[in-house]
Amino acid sequence: MTLNLVRQAVLAAALVSCAALAAPAFAQTAPITGVPAMKDFPGANELPDPKLDYKIAFDMNTMPDSNDKVLPGLMMIGAIINTYESHGVAPDHLHLVAVFHGPTIVAVTDDATYKARTGVEHNPNVELLNQLRKAGLKTVVCGQSTMAQHYDFKSIQYAQINLSATVTFINLMTRGYIKINQ
Repeated sequence: MTLNLVRQAVLAAALVSCAALAAPAFAQTAPITGVPAMKDFPGANELPDPKLDYKIAFDMNTMPDSNDKVLPGLMMIGAIINTYESHGVAPDHLHLVAVFHGPTIVAVTDDATYKARTGVEHNPNVELLNQLRKAGLKTVVCGQSTMAQHYDFKSIQYAQINLSATVTFINLMTRGYIKINQ
């Protein structure tokens, strides 16, 4: 009976060791709360590389199904930040810019403007925007769209206003950024 207990203890220790070796050495806490990282799976190729410097411009052009929900693109940016950092990519290797234009401008406005434009009391994007910006995301708005949609520039609270989204994308892509449609 003692031999069986010893075997079981050795087997349990071996299983724990194997599990520890098989588990990736990723960060324990995600910088963006409430947004899961992409799910890892055995044999995955093209993982985030901690040696690379990532420059990504997000074209924010998709609205959620309802105005009381967060923009899907913001959720994706959170997932990207969490995924890359969980794979050891340092925050200073992630250079991220979200460019808001067209209907998505409302996501970076104050609550009063959000309510006037959507009927929803509070802008549901604010909490996530604040987390993303704290994690290094730069947020910009197309000045041409802002004027065309008759926004008061003072209502844009969570982004800087650039001349235009087109000029911003051209400048960023010239600097080596890749563009991802969101």
